[in-house]
Amino acid sequence: MAIRIKLGQDEVQVEPGGSAQLMATVRNEGDQPDHVALEVEGIDAEWCAIPIPSFALAPGEEVQERILFRPPRSAESRAGTYPIVIRARSLENGGSSVAQASLVIRPYSMLTLELAPRRGIVSPLRKQAHYEATVSNLGNTEQTVHLYASDPEDTLAFEWEREQVSLAPGETRTVALSAQPRQLPLLVNPVLYSFTVTARSAEDPLRSSHVQGQLERRGLISPATVMFLFMLALLIAIWAYTRPRPVQIEVFVAEPTQITAGEKTTLRWSVHNADQVIIEPAVGEFDPNKTRSVQVQPMNTTTYRLIARNRYGERMAEVVVIVQNAPEPPPPVITKFFADSPQVKRGESVILRWEVKNATELILVPPGQKLDPLTPGFEHRPSRTTTYELIARNSAGKTVSKTLRVEVIDPSQAQIVQFVAEPSEINAGESATLRWEVQNARRVEIDNGIGEVSPTSGEFTVTPNATTTYTLTAYDQEGRPVQAKATVAVRSTTPPPTSGNP
Repeated sequence: MAIRIKLGQDEVQVEPGGSAQLMATVRNEGDQPDHVALEVEGIDAEWCAIPIPSFALAPGEEVQERILFRPPRSAESRAGTYPIVIRARSLENGGSSVAQASLVIRPYSMLTLELAPRRGIVSPLRKQAHYEATVSNLGNTEQTVHLYASDPEDTLAFEWEREQVSLAPGETRTVALSAQPRQLPLLVNPVLYSFTVTARSAEDPLRSSHVQGQLERRGLISPATVMFLFMLALLIAIWAYTRPRPVQIEVFVAEPTQITAGEKTTLRWSVHNADQVIIEPAVGEFDPNKTRSVQVQPMNTTTYRLIARNRYGERMAEVVVIVQNAPEPPPPVITKFFADSPQVKRGESVILRWEVKNATELILVPPGQKLDPLTPGFEHRPSRTTTYELIARNSAGKTVSKTLRVEVIDPSQAQIVQFVAEPSEINAGESATLRWEVQNARRVEIDNGIGEVSPTSGEFTVTPNATTTYTLTAYDQEGRPVQAKATVAVRSTTPPPTSGNP
């Protein structure tokens, strides 16, 4: 190994907050120049410092370097022996040499004591004052701490939650303390007592910490206070009886303070010692003992002024009501307009239904009736085929409409039970018989030149030259028709072709 390290001592002692040094001798036993770095292992890097952490060594050269140890004066620097390793490492080839030593951290004691609150108050209604004593071990060894409290006159009695606490290095504990006077008279002037709270180390009795506290003893009431209160009450009574009573306006508000054009707001007020209340502009005069609010409907942003008066003078307060223009409402929309049945018989009713949006009013024509947009439908009995129009209107007066046609059927009372052609297919030149049976008919006609026939039943022989459809029309007592058709198909007969001479 080319690098050798040797320490000047095997043990280094240091007190937290102080410093100590260790001399290290490093020798290059090789035949080549080298660059060496010193390192300390085994302790916190912040506890030590090497002024020249790396240096060059010629072959056979020997160098002495200082290593400084400076553990901080805090509870983290625990008392005890720490084994350390001093390493000399070659920066050229990575080889190293080590030497071992011990770092002894000396113990030290330090206590702090705080009292909260510093001043307590007792009285016949509250016989004890409660404090909290906070003890901190700022040393680097465990401490057993005894707690004491005393006052010079020995007029106070103290009671600890516990009189002894054990504290690890850096630990803080809070202990409750109660104090009370040995006597608590009812009628007495306030008296202030001072006392001392002490925290003393059991391991090192010379180590202690003190804090001063105070305890104020009050009677239920003092003689001076009684006299003062009597005189004060007398003065207040005289002043209250003779003083003028000025007007006071406690509250003057608008609820709400911001409205939309066309809306109302409520002015509310609370006044004292007023004989008259006037609100301007143009609201009116009010009895403050009977009326405390009024509704107003300003068209524009308005500053209302309340004037409260009595014989000693008047007071005034103002409130501003902001009036905003109403936003343009969305246009009305008719999403659906339909009838349960688009075709009804005369005398029957039809139910019209719709779905609308943004509408405040509906008008149905006919019958020209205004309807609530929330109404799900409307029943109407049309006397004839009718085209209905649904008009939807929003709050701004904009309208939209949609139409719907409902057909009214007026059926005839006449019924055609039967209307047939027998046979329904014939050869040219042959005949077919039309047969019919009709009920509730006043008159019956057949077209294609046949004319009026029996209104109940009958038959008629026809000889069509070509396929013909016959229509039977039956009329009831009111002349309403009903029809039926029968077709006679005629087959054409074509003579066979004649053969000619060649």
